[in-house]
Amino acid sequence: AILQCKPISSSSNTNMKDLSDELCLLHKAQYFMDSFYKRALAHGVKGLPCKSMKWNVAGAFIGKLTDLLPPAPTDGTDDNRSLLYDVFLATPLLPSGALYREVKFSGNEQPGNNEDMIGRVVDAYSHHVLVDSDFETLISDIQGIIAPDHSVTLFDPQAHTYSQDSGYWDKGPDQIQLFQALHDCNQFCKALELEQHVPGFKH
Repeated sequence: AILQCKPISSSSNTNMKDLSDELCLLHKAQYFMDSFYKRALAHGVKGLPCKSMKWNVAGAFIGKLTDLLPPAPTDGTDDNRSLLYDVFLATPLLPSGALYREVKFSGNEQPGNNEDMIGRVVDAYSHHVLVDSDFETLISDIQGIIAPDHSVTLFDPQAHTYSQDSGYWDKGPDQIQLFQALHDCNQFCKALELEQHVPGFKH
């Protein structure tokens, strides 16, 4: 997939920065996913209901056109150019088909408290990220594609950080504190022993 920012609220410079921030966040989110599964292994947590979860980042890269873009139309007609800027983010195509489901697990400002098993694993992952980052990072706006074998491909994350510098979406410590106030630890949080490291969370 080839991605760029919407022209309504971006320019060539902000497009490049926002795409770079998004690629960096995708890699960071996958780092925490790897550490989530390592934590599950270390705590003997077996039988997670999703076969595997991963972020859609393998092979993703920032690219730049070598040829000049055609100019935007000036006669009032629609701008139907396939690319509006010379910098783009390339990611793997998301899996799709009749048996695949797209699910929203949390919002940018709405922590997830999912009731289904896969959603609860995603909620535990969010909790894990906060703990593993020493309360400096919260991955938010989590959505993904659930395959027929229950594997999950997550994409297009946002984040809130203590330093409030992960991207335009970052609302800083206030959102981290909101997650702490609203998150209900589920059975996976407890099996991973996350609750004992997070004072102020509800149990």
